[in-house]
Amino acid sequence: EQIGFSPANLVPGMAPSPDKVLQGRLFAYSDTQRHRLGANFTQIPVNCPYNTKVNNYQRDGPMNVTSNQGGDPNYYPNSYNGPTVDVKRASSDIFYVAGDVDYYKAENEDNFTQAGNFWRNVLTAREKDTLVTNLVNSLKMTQKFIQDRAVQNFTMVDSNFGMLLQNGLMAASLNENKPPPAYRP
Repeated sequence: EQIGFSPANLVPGMAPSPDKVLQGRLFAYSDTQRHRLGANFTQIPVNCPYNTKVNNYQRDGPMNVTSNQGGDPNYYPNSYNGPTVDVKRASSDIFYVAGDVDYYKAENEDNFTQAGNFWRNVLTAREKDTLVTNLVNSLKMTQKFIQDRAVQNFTMVDSNFGMLLQNGLMAASLNENKPPPAYRP
């Protein structure tokens, strides 16, 4: 009842053919196992690679049979040395479909233009104030380097947004005498 087969489980260096039925099964089998056994079905001993340590961003959920990877953050990028993509292992052969197919690097995306337009053109002054207040309340007990990174990111959305967040965090630090939580590598 716990075993989950999938043709997508290939040895590095092997690549599936562009056969349409196989391409459908590469997706469908793993998707079926996630539905049937839960998101962590690859942690179940009968499904996990022999003698390996899982290092990914999947946490919690049904069939979590490990230590939950020590409670590490489940978002990328993070400041706690989370897993990174090994491009050599993750790359695949390029073949013609209706254009070239290759590995896509998600870290080169524009993550700020749409958020900046939302900040400048959609939110009212009251909504902006509420958003900044909520962010300050969420960030005020984090470590300083996390706060600095958040201010840097929101400044890239809009310079006024970043400035309001920075001012809010400075005001919150003056009102709070509690030290930020200890760093956990």
